[in-house]
Amino acid sequence: MAQMIEWSGSITSMASTPLSPPIRGFFSNMWVLDFSRDCPKCGASVETLVHALKDRQTARTILTLGVLDGRLLNKDYPYCIDWIEDVICFLDKKVVVDFITTLSDSWNNRNNYVFRGKEEEARVIWDRAKLFPLCRTVKINFDVIVFNNKTCFGVIVCNSNGFVLGGGGDFKEEDMAVEWAELYAFEEGFKIVRSLNIASAIFETNCASLVNKVKNHKEDITII
Repeated sequence: MAQMIEWSGSITSMASTPLSPPIRGFFSNMWVLDFSRDCPKCGASVETLVHALKDRQTARTILTLGVLDGRLLNKDYPYCIDWIEDVICFLDKKVVVDFITTLSDSWNNRNNYVFRGKEEEARVIWDRAKLFPLCRTVKINFDVIVFNNKTCFGVIVCNSNGFVLGGGGDFKEEDMAVEWAELYAFEEGFKIVRSLNIASAIFETNCASLVNKVKNHKEDITII
């Protein structure tokens, strides 16, 4: 179950709801999962996750428009996590925010093609990813996964309509206790909020113990 911490200059109140499936699913799939069926667009024999996000023609065009370094586009990666790690190591953190935004919109575009038979042009997706509509309150979803002795975290910033405003991610070459990993992602979420000049935010996590410690047990957590 997800815990939500509302922030407006300082942490003020908290509630809990299930994690948003599209947001949580996006990061969970990004780090560890592969597909096991043909690509519905280009007919590749096996559509892996790295193919869907990097090698598929529309996805590659979107990333090229974003001026992603050719070394990160042309190198073959057996797993998506390896590609994401290289991107995070190579790019400046501010650029990683734009990269995650673009990647999320590209993923949504693929799903629109699979489930609705509609796909937008790469330029349209890129232009949308560069627009940051103003909003008073945003939702910050952060999650952590420990995989192959590495701790990976991701942060996505959405407005009230679910539009992705930004995001980021990082990894450490070590196993971390869950609470420490969640706290690390929480801190990175704060940095992203400040970089986007957001005055009010709701942080969403599935780590109840972290919420309890942040709130100093001053308010009850309601599980829905």
